[in-house]
Amino acid sequence: MANEIAKLLDFDIKEVQRQTKIPLEYLEAIYAKNYDILKDTNLKAYLRILSREFNIDLDGYLEDFENYCSENSSDDSKIQVNPRLTGYVAKESKSSFGWLVLVLILLGIGVWGFKFIKDLDFNWSDLQPDFGSKSEVNVSEENIAIIKPNADVIENIVVDEVLDQNTSKEEILVVDENATTEQNLAEEQIKEQKEVQVKEATANVIKIIPATKVWIGIKNLNDMSKRSLSTSEVYELNATGNRLILTGNGMLDLVNGDNNKSYRTRDALRFHIHDGIIEEIDYAKYVELNKGKTW
Repeated sequence: MANEIAKLLDFDIKEVQRQTKIPLEYLEAIYAKNYDILKDTNLKAYLRILSREFNIDLDGYLEDFENYCSENSSDDSKIQVNPRLTGYVAKESKSSFGWLVLVLILLGIGVWGFKFIKDLDFNWSDLQPDFGSKSEVNVSEENIAIIKPNADVIENIVVDEVLDQNTSKEEILVVDENATTEQNLAEEQIKEQKEVQVKEATANVIKIIPATKVWIGIKNLNDMSKRSLSTSEVYELNATGNRLILTGNGMLDLVNGDNNKSYRTRDALRFHIHDGIIEEIDYAKYVELNKGKTW
């Protein structure tokens, strides 16, 4: 819109002139819409610069100016256009700068490659053997006798080496056997330790295998805390601590390590876990440990 030029009023006109290089008198004419003065200028270029630098749309202003010129034109008057502003340089886009950097890098690589190839330029004839000159070597029987090694010395050296090799092989075999034996012993010890751990873990686990759905109550005799559940699935508990086990019926199997006992009664069962073992107790012992009849 034409009134977009009013946005320039937010900037100092001298600062606008410094940034755009547009003569001050033309800027004042643009602000005042003095089209008579602007007819002799390259107004289209000025508006393009202002639009680019201050991000404003001046198409409407240019359209008003062109309408004014068409209405007030005469045959003997022509609009003169000032030459291009030489002091103003538009801001380069980032893409143009990137292309310039890429071109400079490629040129640098080309110059370095040319210099490298030039440094490799040497005379290949220097590598070829010279068959033109031959050196004669006179080998006499005395020289041969001098360089001929002593057969006895060689034989002794070979025998010593063979003995050393045999000894080394025997030592290696002994070391390998010892290492294998130690490895086997270590593996056996690890296996035994695992078996012991499995047995201990199994011995510390008590399995209650219900034949039908059964209620199970567990009371910790140290702090008298308790919990209960009803289940028809296998129930496992640790055989540690000091606890009472009470069941709603006796239709179950009790497994503790290698010990397996089956119960088939409708009456309740009572057990005492202590010192890593579980034992069945009667009602009197249960009341004594429970410190009362109430669960």
